[in-house]
Amino acid sequence: MNLRVFKKDVDFLTEDFLSDALISMGFAREESKRENILGIINEAIDLRDETYAKINHPEEGNLKAYYRKTTEDFLKSLDALCEKLGEAIK
Repeated sequence: MNLRVFKKDVDFLTEDFLSDALISMGFAREESKRENILGIINEAIDLRDETYAKINHPEEGNLKAYYRKTTEDFLKSLDALCEKLGEAIK
């Protein structure tokens, strides 16, 4: 796996999610919904930072398995944030 491509994918997916979240926040009329969406945005930024930290400082051992697990964890967490955003805008 090329780490440069992996980092670009993390950035792209995070930015795409943030774009959707900001658009949702623009349409939210209630302040409580906006604050909830802002919290989700902060979680997405934290997820990106944590994933970058994992990419830049891998654990010892089988690197291929480590990066596969890191990818799976990132995608699962981002999917959970998408679900959370969907619930917040209902």
